[in-house]
This record gives sequence, structure tokens and C-alpha cells, in this order.
Amino acid sequence: SENSEEFKMPETCPACGEKVFKDEDGPFVRCINSRCPAQTVRNIIHFVSKSAMDIDGLGEMQIARLAELGIITDASDLYFLTAEKLSNLDRYGEKSISNLLEAIEKSKRNNLDRLINALGIREVGEKAAKILAAKFGNIERLSAATAEELIETEDIGPVTAEYITEYFSEKKNSELIEKLKQAGVNTEYKEETVDSEFEGLTFVLT
Repeated sequence: SENSEEFKMPETCPACGEKVFKDEDGPFVRCINSRCPAQTVRNIIHFVSKSAMDIDGLGEMQIARLAELGIITDASDLYFLTAEKLSNLDRYGEKSISNLLEAIEKSKRNNLDRLINALGIREVGEKAAKILAAKFGNIERLSAATAEELIETEDIGPVTAEYITEYFSEKKNSELIEKLKQAGVNTEYKEETVDSEFEGLTFVLT
């Protein structure tokens, strides 16, 4: 109609103001800022999931409540939680809080592939995370990798390579990773080997 205005795709996220990126395979734009308030809860739910950092004891409702209270703004804030902060959660007793803090502490020792998966980079799931962790060895080398280096990696195509470089080019994501390192989260790949002497054997502990 005469009064209608031509729609313009936004160049920044309406929730956090950071630059958005256009999908290669569709007409959509996407915010990849790990601290975007519109994505905080979803990102942290993925971060704590079993296939990612495997932090048991935090459900969607608890994460949403902590975000609402401003106690967590991104996944790295999980590593700075205290019993006092968690006492703000309904139905969280002393034992639940103790178990959660223990699970968070334990997750710091996870191998690098779990952390890469936990970051929620588009098209990078468990399998790709393992391949990337083994090839680059630590989060610094992965974050500095060029699209060309990534494409040379098994199972990483040009679209996924672009998602990875876009993720690490975002300042807020670099800050997230720096905070995770400061908290003591492992960012190195440790090769997982099975002692051949015991491989295939079953042990019964009594």
C-alpha cells in the first residue's frame, strides 16, 4: 500500500545491539553474542547439558530464575556461583546447593571437546567438537584458526567454518572464553587413551 514502508533486515540485534550475521542457507539473520539477554537461558541450558559440560542439578526454571535475578548473564557466571547466591532459588536446600557446586567444580576438568560443544557454535555438535579439539589442541589455536584451516579439517565445510570464525570474532564470545579460563575451566585437549592391557576387560568391584 501507499503508506507501507519497505522492510529492512536489521543489522544489529534488537535485544543486545550487537552485529547480526545472515544465514547462508536461508533468509534469516542471527545474533551470535553469547551474552545476548534473549539467548542467555537457552545458551546456558545447552552449556550444562549432558553432551556438553554435564552439570547436573540446574534445570531450565532455575537457570531462568538466576538470569532474571541478574546472577548469571552468561555461562561463565556458573563458575562464580556461591551457596549464598544459590539460596535465592526456590526449593534448593543445602544438599542440592552442595551437589550443584560440586558438579560445577567437576566440570572444570572436562576435556576440550565438551567445552567446544558447550559454546553452542552453529553446526558444531559432539562429533565436530571432538575433531576440532584433537586437531587444534586448545581453545586459543581454534579461536585463531582461519576459514581455510578449518575447511582442511575433517567434516568441516565452508559454511561451518564461517560459523566458527564468526563466533570467535565476536568480542563478547572472546570475553566469555577468557572468563571461563579465569575460572579454571580446562581449555586444552587431553588425548583420551585406553590402556591396551585392560581394553575389552570387564571389572566387578566388590
